[in-house]
Amino acid sequence: MTEKMNGNSLDISAENRARLKSLFPTVFTETVNDKGELVESVDFEKLKAELGTFTDIFENRRERYGMDWPGKRDALRLIQTPSAATLKPCREESVNFDATENLFIEGDNLEVLKLLQKSYYGKVKMIYIDPPYNTGKEFIYPDNFSESLQTYLEYAGLVSGDGKKFSTNTANEGRFHTKWLNMMYPRLYLARNLLRDDGVIFISIDDNEVSNLRKVCDEVFGEDNFVANVVWQKKYAATNDAQGISVMHDHIIVYQKSDSFTRVLLPRTDEQNKPYKNDDSDGKGLWRSDNLLVKSFSSAGVYPIRNPKTGKEYFPPDGSCWRASKETMKVWLSENRVFFGKDGTGSPQLKRYLNEVQDGRVPTTWWSFEDVGHNDAANKELKSLFESKAPFDTPKPSTLINRMLQISTTVPAEVPSKSSADSEIILDFFSGSGTTAHSVLDQNKQDGGNRKFIMVQLPEPCAEDSEAFKAGYKTIGRVEKERPG
Repeated sequence: MTEKMNGNSLDISAENRARLKSLFPTVFTETVNDKGELVESVDFEKLKAELGTFTDIFENRRERYGMDWPGKRDALRLIQTPSAATLKPCREESVNFDATENLFIEGDNLEVLKLLQKSYYGKVKMIYIDPPYNTGKEFIYPDNFSESLQTYLEYAGLVSGDGKKFSTNTANEGRFHTKWLNMMYPRLYLARNLLRDDGVIFISIDDNEVSNLRKVCDEVFGEDNFVANVVWQKKYAATNDAQGISVMHDHIIVYQKSDSFTRVLLPRTDEQNKPYKNDDSDGKGLWRSDNLLVKSFSSAGVYPIRNPKTGKEYFPPDGSCWRASKETMKVWLSENRVFFGKDGTGSPQLKRYLNEVQDGRVPTTWWSFEDVGHNDAANKELKSLFESKAPFDTPKPSTLINRMLQISTTVPAEVPSKSSADSEIILDFFSGSGTTAHSVLDQNKQDGGNRKFIMVQLPEPCAEDSEAFKAGYKTIGRVEKERPG
């Protein structure tokens, strides 16, 4: 039947705005119009900046909703500044250099993200990063690429730009949050460009910067693309010497590139399947008994169900009803989907077949240490790999990242050739000890997937009093390169 036209033409302006927002979500903001109404509008000065025609977007403009901080203008300029760096292949340090599609890149991640734009724009399925938490103990490095060695020394907190000792970012500094925001903003912006339309990013963070991270990600990815704030139980016991309340969790902030992202169900557990232990040997598979009553009342669900063996009729209790209409119940009875007890003389129950329930678990925002591991397990994992003390502080357990891979990446039904066309690319540009790469390889072994990874790590020198330095690792990148997997 031909659908009737409603007489309205296509709202071209709305279509154009939607397309613009999908390309440049950061240019949309909230302003107050002449009537005092809050409306969504386009910041054209910001749009010019996105297109490379930079103007001072912080002067001579109306007040509007958004997040600003000192140095944001320079961070935007930094995004537009082309990189003059070149990626140099290291065949002598590589394994199967010509055939592998996995990459480990040692260098500043901002420059690397710029260099990846040409070859990997819109091709990355999942990003996971574990950036500095800005607790005052880590350095927040400046973005200055004029001197490679000097810059890396500055990054490592060894010297400042004029050769003096480079201090850490402490909370009593006026620019405590600003330094961190100026470091994160351009990296997140460039990372978004690399994601596929159905891509997703996971970001580990603690309470110090979680609120700022949410605001920045709302701007970069679009508030509508927020997926979840996952709470990870990183500890299994309280810290007895903690001041105030002992912190037991970290956050994992999740944003999608667009609404094309679809989360994957987690595998069902043995505990979930355990109740399905009955089998009538009729080809319908395992089943368990379930209640035939429902809470929401409907008069159509009030009628007698007759036990075919005893002839006794059963009515639902007062105020309740059966979960199906009388006609549907007749079908269920004919299909032997109603259970009257082991001896056939009991009250009616529904047979719930295992092959008819949802094939998987819906992920939640609470990730307990029993499910995905904790900090202590991560240290033990790293210690077992290197057969010594863990050479890296505060690593994440591989099982934690495996969970992210499970709910954001898929396994092709058939992967006969394991070609690049079948693979999903995973990016980590704060790769540290290489846990993400380890998790990708491990998950591929578990489910037969063909995921590929790109790891990026700053050639940050290991502190001389660290276990990594004592074990002979001069840089954090060296730990990752030699990590068994």
